[in-house]
Amino acid sequence: MIRIREIDDPDLRRRITEALAERRGMSVAAIPAWFELDDLDFVDLLNDLKERESPSADLDDPRM
Repeated sequence: MIRIREIDDPDLRRRITEALAERRGMSVAAIPAWFELDDLDFVDLLNDLKERESPSADLDDPRM
């Protein structure tokens, strides 16, 4: 489990909070700093952020 307030990088914390709010159909202000994400949800959000930043990254992966 990870709490949003435990994310040290302010930019990553902001992006995680925005992605979580978007996924849940909520306002960013409605996501409390004590909100807990389990490991799977956190990794899913990180993967979504990575895909948004470089959508063609999977095409370059030789394993695919």
